[in-house]
Amino acid sequence: MPDSSQPLVSTSTPKVPLVSLDTLWMQVGGTLCNFSCSHCFISCGPKNDSHPMMTLEQVQSYLIESRELNVKDYYITGGEVFMNKEIFEILSAILAYGPLNVLSNGSLITPEKAQRLADIRDCAPYPLQFRISMESFDEKDNDKIRGENAFAKAKEGICLLAKVGFSPILTVTRTWEEEEDPAMTKKFIQFLQECKVSKPQVKILPGFLLGRQESNERSYNADERVTEKCFENYDITNLQCATSRMATGKGVYVCPILVEEDSARMGATLKETTHSFPLSHSACYTCRVTGMTCKS
Repeated sequence: MPDSSQPLVSTSTPKVPLVSLDTLWMQVGGTLCNFSCSHCFISCGPKNDSHPMMTLEQVQSYLIESRELNVKDYYITGGEVFMNKEIFEILSAILAYGPLNVLSNGSLITPEKAQRLADIRDCAPYPLQFRISMESFDEKDNDKIRGENAFAKAKEGICLLAKVGFSPILTVTRTWEEEEDPAMTKKFIQFLQECKVSKPQVKILPGFLLGRQESNERSYNADERVTEKCFENYDITNLQCATSRMATGKGVYVCPILVEEDSARMGATLKETTHSFPLSHSACYTCRVTGMTCKS
């Protein structure tokens, strides 16, 4: 998280245009999850139904619309996507339209599911990729954040995916100083190699002071907001929200981070969300100062 003692100051709120709708996110898992991670920015968990799981019919409707808007690739997330009973049908449907990245905690992947995923991949015209979330290569440290047995279950899921030919990307939320990223990445790469992942990759994300992390750490400070001054030497269209939208069971939101913010809901359809969006949320500040993108 950036040093809030040196704010980026100005009074006006910039708006980010939608340059092109390149990426469609879909919150297939809603906010239901088998884990209750202490840093989850939308407080997903076994009893959180603030966003329902998406149905195959809803996904298909957005897919039809996405083709009309020339979407190039797709990401699905939750909650935990493998809690959705229609997940395999949803994967097949999306892969008929474009490349798909699946975000998961990996804990619900069994040998049978891994083989079924491989079968879907082998029949699809576009590539299927997985991003598995963990917090540490140390079991004790990981489970402090993600819950009992989370490490063992995620490792098993990664190994099973690797066994059938996938090369899952490990996604980690930073709990160390940014300058330690290279050393931490090296250790996570070694962990993936131990799981027999053929092309080990690690994606490190900053923390967002929303949801459960806000409760456990702190809220954003009043001066942690983007302003026009933030973009004097930075192209605003570098932000993810200039080229993507997030479809959920409750409508379309500007991005995956803000699905619990009513003001971030832009409409019921993708076509209703092609206008610019005011960067008035504190999470926008994190994206700007860290250069973060949810994409791989």
